[in-house]
Amino acid sequence: MQREPYPKRDGYRCWLSPDEQNQLVKQVGVDDLERRLAVELLLDGLRADEVPRVTKRDLHALDVDAERYLLQVSEGKTGYRETPISTATANRIQARASVPRHSVDDPVVSVGKRQVQNWIEALRDPMEESTGDDRWQFVTAHDLRRSWATTCYYRLYRSSVALDLVMQWGGWESEEVFRKNYLGRPPASLVAETMEEAGLV
Repeated sequence: MQREPYPKRDGYRCWLSPDEQNQLVKQVGVDDLERRLAVELLLDGLRADEVPRVTKRDLHALDVDAERYLLQVSEGKTGYRETPISTATANRIQARASVPRHSVDDPVVSVGKRQVQNWIEALRDPMEESTGDDRWQFVTAHDLRRSWATTCYYRLYRSSVALDLVMQWGGWESEEVFRKNYLGRPPASLVAETMEEAGLV
């Protein structure tokens, strides 16, 4: 986990590694479908206030690959966007929408923004206990979006369109805001790979 203090207020920005993101999802478990969906949607780049608006109708398979999905975010902070989500998350959205008395227009997470944020805060103690890492105490719902941005960017970083794609998917209009507030340092795995390529080992 990467952590750095906010420049003008108390607290820290945190970036979870892909392994830590997976640990967080596993901590939620499979029994609480709504809570798991909320965590996964945050880790797919949604803002906490966007999570309670997701419906099955927002989910679309790609025309060229029915196993790849985009989620339409129609009322995002910066307007409409489409963002990729994992097949597992898409399957959970479909499962949640198939519950009796649930229509394709009903939100798949039936709580508001503040409860989504509370769910993440409630995971802090169990995550610290299971990992022994007290930095979990500073993780917020917004840090999951921040983690998605950084992970996604550095997985694509060798592509000339990496920055444009991640900003488009995440709904950022300003490169300065994205780089200053969301993009974390390169993950250790990339640093190790680059050091080896550069003959620095």
